[in-house]
Amino acid sequence: MAGRACMLEGDPVERRGIDDAWVLREGKASVVGPNPRPVWFRHVLVRRPGDRGHALLATVDGQLQLLAEIGGRVGLPSLVAGQLTAVEGVLLSARPAGRSWRDVFGPLAPRRMPPPDQARAIALLRVAAGVADALATLHESGYSHRAVTPDAVVLPAAGRPRPATTATVGATGTDATVIAGITARPVVLRDLGLAAVVRLAGEGPAEYRAPEQERYGLPGARIGPRTDVFRLAAMAYHGLAGVAPGRGGLPAPLRGCRLPFPVAQTLDEVLLRALDLDPRRRPARIRVLADAFRLGAHHLTRTST
Repeated sequence: MAGRACMLEGDPVERRGIDDAWVLREGKASVVGPNPRPVWFRHVLVRRPGDRGHALLATVDGQLQLLAEIGGRVGLPSLVAGQLTAVEGVLLSARPAGRSWRDVFGPLAPRRMPPPDQARAIALLRVAAGVADALATLHESGYSHRAVTPDAVVLPAAGRPRPATTATVGATGTDATVIAGITARPVVLRDLGLAAVVRLAGEGPAEYRAPEQERYGLPGARIGPRTDVFRLAAMAYHGLAGVAPGRGGLPAPLRGCRLPFPVAQTLDEVLLRALDLDPRRRPARIRVLADAFRLGAHHLTRTST
């Protein structure tokens, strides 16, 4: 891909057009050769010309330009290689070694999980603040991710990563050394998500999908930075409460849940605003969410000493 010999790691996610007019593949790989390194790839192959295939190639082009401009900034992946022709587009971005948000905080299976102990809640809030910072950098460049999931956030940590299990995610008695390793380095977005991708109804992963992503085009719907605010807030709420926020309205305040740690009032209020079904009522800037996460982590740190 893009002139680099690559070895796939696992099965890529693959989508195909009608009658195989186009193929889109995304996944993990490792560049082999003199300078081996892990990468995340997006590969588009257009077999028959058409609007959708052209749009996919344009997306690769847009993300290549965006990574060339802001790639490598704190929290964002860096560009390794790219290639664009009339029928093929390839993007390779650096993939940091580490565990994903899902590996560390869940959810794994089932979707309902026990709330974390206080140490893990502090780590989750600090990581969430780092994710918000990375998304803010993307927003300030005029783009939004719109596909944030627990798999799209990488937590680089020293030492060999240990896979999580349903027994350890959210468990009590968390090893302080493990938590320190999780939060010792800045978190990184695995990829640019849907940045530079044309907005469509039903876009992005269904997990933590914002309401406006399902009804794009209806009056009042807005897809953009406030969509990222919703998705990240939903991930954080699920990780803290052990239950994903419902789709019928605002979830219960965290302070009303039976959690093994205290919740700062400001964090609770900002989370509920961020999870409003109407994007216009959410915080316009994701740094508001980042500040609330840090305040919540500071509050927990003070109460644990």
